[in-house]
Amino acid sequence: MLPYYSRRLLKSFKLVLVLASTVSVLLFYRLLLQSDIALRRYPPQRLPSYECPCNHSIIRERSLSFDSRNLTEHRALLLVESSSSRHGRLLQQILIASKYPFKMETFMKNLPPLTTTTSRGRYAVIIIENYYKYLNMAKSSRELLDKYCVDYKVPLVSFLFTRPNITYRKVQIKGSLLYFWQNQEISSLKVADSAIHRISRIGAERTNTNTRDWVLFEESLPYTTVLSARDVLGRPRAAVLHDKGEVDNVERILFGYNVTDWMIKMTFLDVLWYTTGGRIGWSLDRYIQIDIDDIFVGARGTRMVEDDVAALLESQEHLRQYISNFTYMLGFSGSYFHNGDDSEDRGDERLIELAQHFVWFPHMWRHNHAHEHNQTYLEATMTQNSMFAENMRLPVKYPYAIAPQHDGVYPIHIDLYSAWRKIWKVEVTATEEYPHFKPASGRRGFVYMNVSVLPRQTCGLYTHTQFFHNYPGGFSKLTSLIYGGELFFTVLMNPISIFMTHQQNFAHDRLASYTFDNLVRFIRCWTNIRLRWQSPLESSRMYFSLMPQEKEPVWSNPCEDPRHKLILPPSLNCSTLIFPNTLIVGPQKTGTSALAMFLSLHPNVSTNAPIPGSFEELQFFGGANYHKGIEWYSRQFTSAQIVLEKSATYFDNAYAALQAHALVPEAKIVVLLYDPARRAYSWYQ
Repeated sequence: MLPYYSRRLLKSFKLVLVLASTVSVLLFYRLLLQSDIALRRYPPQRLPSYECPCNHSIIRERSLSFDSRNLTEHRALLLVESSSSRHGRLLQQILIASKYPFKMETFMKNLPPLTTTTSRGRYAVIIIENYYKYLNMAKSSRELLDKYCVDYKVPLVSFLFTRPNITYRKVQIKGSLLYFWQNQEISSLKVADSAIHRISRIGAERTNTNTRDWVLFEESLPYTTVLSARDVLGRPRAAVLHDKGEVDNVERILFGYNVTDWMIKMTFLDVLWYTTGGRIGWSLDRYIQIDIDDIFVGARGTRMVEDDVAALLESQEHLRQYISNFTYMLGFSGSYFHNGDDSEDRGDERLIELAQHFVWFPHMWRHNHAHEHNQTYLEATMTQNSMFAENMRLPVKYPYAIAPQHDGVYPIHIDLYSAWRKIWKVEVTATEEYPHFKPASGRRGFVYMNVSVLPRQTCGLYTHTQFFHNYPGGFSKLTSLIYGGELFFTVLMNPISIFMTHQQNFAHDRLASYTFDNLVRFIRCWTNIRLRWQSPLESSRMYFSLMPQEKEPVWSNPCEDPRHKLILPPSLNCSTLIFPNTLIVGPQKTGTSALAMFLSLHPNVSTNAPIPGSFEELQFFGGANYHKGIEWYSRQFTSAQIVLEKSATYFDNAYAALQAHALVPEAKIVVLLYDPARRAYSWYQ
């Protein structure tokens, strides 16, 4: 009973309640039946494509008539001003990307040894960062270096820079017929007709230079011009000069600027090819693969619509004019199909309708991060994705897969590889994380559990880069990557480039279509490179035929890399990961076992657990146990102030030194030396 309320008021209240309930039900059904309102979209911004300013010259193949030009080992010597020199680091990165062995030394009073004990030359080419340092070397060192270059027919490559507070602009090099001008401003650069050029297209001329601080050489005999220039008054000069050694028998190639200029850098690549007899560099064929990750993944308003799908197909047809056989590769997570607004859902449907025009590869069903799950879960989610592909008739033609965010590929998550092999029969994948994300020039491949892992490249586009007007760093930052920048040299310096993009990059302003369209135009304009596409399986075979030394993975400490630390599998914990900080490396029969035993008696010293069958040694680095990985290796140790490992097999194993440096670079090395005769007698006993 409600004594203070009248019956009429109660009736009114009930009526209002009924009306409110009815309206709520009607609104609910209306919203349920109403189509999803698409977010407002603006038409994509159209920007003009790159127009080549050059007349296309005839491509001439260069034969390697100088293939046996010197009797040296295949190695370069890089002499830099200091270990912190910025230009020296750039030269080092180029050599690393070229996969050519080199030794870097700073200019000291004495030169490093130039010959082996058998009088064979150690270096096929000598690169000097600063030519003034060479000119001002001690007389004995200069004579020794010149004699080495003459005796072994080793060319010398160097760079000249404008000196501060110069008194004279025109200078003659002492003891030479060569004149050069300092502090010059140039108006154009042109690729001269020189036997050195291979990548650079002869006759290509660039006029948008307007840079200062160049050193320009006088064009005169007996020197030949490699890269010609005109100063601001239009006078012809040489920006890169070839001295064939007609005066003193030392062949030199001199640069008047550093490799921060893209034409200088491209010419430097040609010079490396020429001076090493073709041992630095690849053929003129470059294979490009463009992966579009997360094809159905993305927040509403960021995904592709029907027009974007049509533009994607049009972009593919256009790129085939520049890249032989080209086809986009689409990575899918089936759970996110039809997860956008109405227009984006129609875009998803259109992609399925046109599926046969593309090549598809799997991610995870719900874009799962592999390192967070065990093999059973990974197999289940892969099976769901496989069923989706089968139901939608997606052409998954190749045994290729990409893990979301490259989780589990490196650092290794064994469960991912096992699930891949079982469900998708994966033979090829790619990652940007091996051995580290930066520098990109250091990325390599490896083979693990019969899965070939290829290096993957970024292109300056990520999920948040959808519009030209808010590109990070401005639109000029994007064009600087394309026109002679990092993206351009990624293609030039890698025989196979697997680029990572995302479906958002092909929506809205379609930045990816713009980027790759202009990239291939720029490459055709300025280089002799032939662009091609091939399947991931063919790429993996080619990659490891060119670089067989990379098949064996080299483990590093994931806890030292912040990116790796974030994607560690659950079984790896940085707080419990123990590696040795002291290595006793032998050689055998020198008392290493006794030393390790006596040291282990100290309470602050621990040594590895004994391993049966290998003289109680781990023999991890350079041995069969290396394939068991760092998790197995770490479990062999207990925490202590000094964690010790003793394996006498490390002493004469080159792989052991390389692998140990990658995993425990700060470890102290203990070597015991003993009379060889006594060692032999000990073996005899």
